[in-house]
Amino acid sequence: MQDATPPLRPEGRRGRPPRQTKAPITWSVRGVTRDTRTLLEQAAGRVGKTLGQYLNEDVRVCVEQQLHLLPPPASMVALQKQVHYLRQLVENLATMVRHSPPRPAADPSAGQ
Repeated sequence: MQDATPPLRPEGRRGRPPRQTKAPITWSVRGVTRDTRTLLEQAAGRVGKTLGQYLNEDVRVCVEQQLHLLPPPASMVALQKQVHYLRQLVENLATMVRHSPPRPAADPSAGQ
């Protein structure tokens, strides 16, 4: 049985060998700018990883941490219940204002 581990590159990193062509690199994630890709490549290089390794390991961990910190998105039913509750509160307040006794007018000379 042959070892499935890819050979080490001269820099000591595993992964795909360097590209032999000077053709532009295609980025298949739509909407990602060249600047963003360049920054990701620089960050990956600083930690000695390929772009794929960096995305799969470091960026994934960062995203997982963010997802655990954020509350799950509210469902449409939950939002409808909240809107209904708030509408009832507003209607109750409006009823209270309509049925409350009139307030005496402020004495303009009292503030002088």
